[in-house]
Amino acid sequence: MKGILPVWCRLAGYALLILSVFVPLLMSMFGCVHDGNLLFVKVGMKLVIWVSLFMIFLSKDRDENAETAHLRSQAMKYALGLWGIYYFVKLILSLLDGDIQAADNSTAIVYMVINVICQEFLLQKNRMEKIFHHKK
Repeated sequence: MKGILPVWCRLAGYALLILSVFVPLLMSMFGCVHDGNLLFVKVGMKLVIWVSLFMIFLSKDRDENAETAHLRSQAMKYALGLWGIYYFVKLILSLLDGDIQAADNSTAIVYMVINVICQEFLLQKNRMEKIFHHKK
């Protein structure tokens, strides 16, 4: 799976991710969040998180090649497996607790977060392997 967004989208995605965490907190501290707009703030925050994670995951790497595309695809497979385990455990725990709303609808965001983490790990691992193989 090749990256389809420009390289700068990765940095922009991380910036948006940081903003999506801190802007709602600041809005709450300054009294801008109330019962009338809480739903809009929550939906807006989730949308910005979703967009930023896709920007990070789908942006091209500086040295984009077939190996990077393979690592991106591998990260997606690992993330899907981990997400399935997470969702299964969350459903079992909600069943044991008797809580119907415990398995909320933000599992897709958790999947994308795991996807980005797996991709970043695999890219860094690949870079380290290249560095150490060149020194031999």
